[in-house]
Amino acid sequence: MDHLQSDLPTVSHRSELIRLILGFVLLLVIGWGLGELAVSATQPSDLDAVRDVAAERTAALTVIARILTTIGSGYVMFPLTIVVAVVLYVTRRPAAAAVIVLSMSGAVVIANVDKRLVGRPRPPVHHLESVSSASFPSGHTSQATAFFFSLLVVFLARRGQRGPAAAAAVAACLLIVGVAWSRVYLAVHYPSDVAGGFLLAGGWSLIVVTLLLRGRRRAGGRTEVDP
Repeated sequence: MDHLQSDLPTVSHRSELIRLILGFVLLLVIGWGLGELAVSATQPSDLDAVRDVAAERTAALTVIARILTTIGSGYVMFPLTIVVAVVLYVTRRPAAAAVIVLSMSGAVVIANVDKRLVGRPRPPVHHLESVSSASFPSGHTSQATAFFFSLLVVFLARRGQRGPAAAAAVAACLLIVGVAWSRVYLAVHYPSDVAGGFLLAGGWSLIVVTLLLRGRRRAGGRTEVDP
């Protein structure tokens, strides 16, 4: 029990918590600004890109897109986050579990709040998936980015051989890009929506990892998620 308590992420310390909150608020504001910029400056080219992708639809690509978009959905991402976090915690890696949970939950909140702030309509192209919320940023892309990026950091912490590490990095990147592509292919998002989701979730996950690692180094403990 003492070992577990000593390994608890120092983000709970007041200074780290304040920095985490400030980073969260900053990304909310940045996301709002990026959304407004996307609506005002990229609308014609964004729409042309969605139409171009839709024009190249095939039965096989549609199946692939539906699979990838399901992977990035909350129905898959949320249970995976819980399972991975629980496994990490019971194997005495609570800081790694915190990285996964905080990255995912924060990214979801940022995406949903900015959706309401920006209020961008979905592309006026035939959707291959039923949607009801605003378009910017892409929630699926945000979720996939936060989960796979943080999971990659945890995996690389084991300092294994270069081959498996490189394979994990490539797999994470392909899954994130695949989910992002699927959202444009299904015509439920503009390219700038998925780019915004990637940047916001990636930025938030980076803040979470950096604060946790810096806090643990400062405390002089072993960094269990140090890549």
